[in-house]
Amino acid sequence: MKKITKTPLLALLAILFMGTTFTSCITECYDCNQPPPCTYGPNGVAGPAYFGLDWINDQPDYVWTNNAAIPSVFYYGDYYNSRSGTFDLYYEGQFMDGCCLADYFWEVRFDVWVNVGTTGGCGFAGEDGLPSYLMLVMGPYGPGEQRINKDQDVNKAWNEISRTDSEIVLQHTDGDINVRATYTKLNKSKRAELDASDVKTASTSASGTASVQ
Repeated sequence: MKKITKTPLLALLAILFMGTTFTSCITECYDCNQPPPCTYGPNGVAGPAYFGLDWINDQPDYVWTNNAAIPSVFYYGDYYNSRSGTFDLYYEGQFMDGCCLADYFWEVRFDVWVNVGTTGGCGFAGEDGLPSYLMLVMGPYGPGEQRINKDQDVNKAWNEISRTDSEIVLQHTDGDINVRATYTKLNKSKRAELDASDVKTASTSASGTASVQ
């Protein structure tokens, strides 16, 4: 009975060695099936937004906007750093309509948007959004405006969606972004209704054409 129940020392060591090797093999195979360590890069930041005002045919006598990007004294044709959002603009003036001097009054509701950055991923950072530019051009007959992505050097104009005697609706499409600006022609001045702190005055000095402030 002793010969049956007693295991030789050498045989016992061999069994322990085989068990250790088998366990090691399983661990190595398990590790090999795991994905490599991954560090996710940061998301890209939104691009800056710029907004500016210009005029065509006849310079307005009065300009008002609740977009604080435009300083109280500004240069026509210059861009100013703006937050995104929906804003209002009002302008009025006089022009020669045929033989006679006529008044014009326009209010505009428009959007300034930012180009968002892309999402970071495994081992790479997201790309920053392109800078966004919006220039509203004021005229006695209504709108004239453009929006561009400066880095692409592409002029992306607004498309006219509808026009009546009193309202002009424009739309700009950039990828999956659709923005509208609505120009409304008024029959009389509304400057008495507006917050005087948002009145803007154009500088009489020469400015840098299409410069960024």
